[in-house]
Order: sequence, then structure tokens, then C-alpha cells
Amino acid sequence: MNVKKSVILAFLVAVGILLQLLESFVGIFMIVPGYKIGLANIAGLFALYIYDEYDEKSLAYVSLLRIFLSSLMQGTLFSVSFYLSLSGGILACIAMIIAYRSKVFSIYGVSILGACFHNIGQVIAITWIYQQYFMQLFLPILLALSIVSGILIAVVCKKVLSRIHGGFYGKI
Repeated sequence: MNVKKSVILAFLVAVGILLQLLESFVGIFMIVPGYKIGLANIAGLFALYIYDEYDEKSLAYVSLLRIFLSSLMQGTLFSVSFYLSLSGGILACIAMIIAYRSKVFSIYGVSILGACFHNIGQVIAITWIYQQYFMQLFLPILLALSIVSGILIAVVCKKVLSRIHGGFYGKI
């Protein structure tokens, strides 16, 4: 990895941390407790689409490092919320990389799949941690909300990508 790419990925991690911290200050009162839009995922999706198809590891670097560092900054490292975020982040990264490699999905489909699998990972983790299987009843609502979140994240990311490249998703 060259210096330019390392600096860009570090900036994307910083942007993701900033978006996650800002979103933690804004409470969204929904039917599902603890639901957030996931604005920090813009940085990860951007990292996936900014580099060529043979380097999807950029998504994992940005997403997972953001989760660790923002949990460290918020004082929640190795807490339940950290494990929920980490399990959702890992599943979302795997799903987004597979969807991106398949060349079947657009940026919207990749983002929606990432949001859906993030929620699936969180529900699996909360069920495993607390051994409360009724938490799985929230999954249909979470999946419906993740479609909206995924579309919103993709719209913002696509707009930023088109501004940077004039409509072309080339390499930086």
C-alpha cells in the first residue's frame, strides 16, 4: 500500500469516526430501540468504490478501524455496543465485498445489502450475548429500515463520487 492510499484511507477512517460520533449525539426515536441510520458507512462504501476491484480490503480497513477507534473514543471498547457494532460491521463488509465482486448489484444494492447484513449481525450478537431470542422479532422491522438507510447512504456516496470524478468511478 503506497503512502497516498494510506493517507486517503486514514482520512476516510477519520470521516467515518466523525460521522459516527455526530450520529451518536442525535437520537432518532423509532419503534426499534437503538436504531441509527449508519452515516459512518458512507466512508466504507466510498473506500470500496474508489479503488479498483482487486482491493476490496479498503472497505474492511476503513469500517473495522472506524469501529475500534470510535469505540475507544466513546469509552465503549469491549462493551456490548462494541460487540454489536463489530459483528454487524464484519457481516456487512463480507456481504458488500461479495456483492461488489459479483458485478450484479449497483452501488444501491451493495449499500442495502451492507445495511441488511449489519442489522442481521447485530441481532445475532444480541441474541448470543443475552440469550434472549425475542430480540429476533425486531429483525423484520430492522431489515425494512435498512433498505431506507442503504438507499440514503448510497445516494450520498454516489453524489460524492460523481463530484470527485465527474461521473466516473476511477481510481484516485
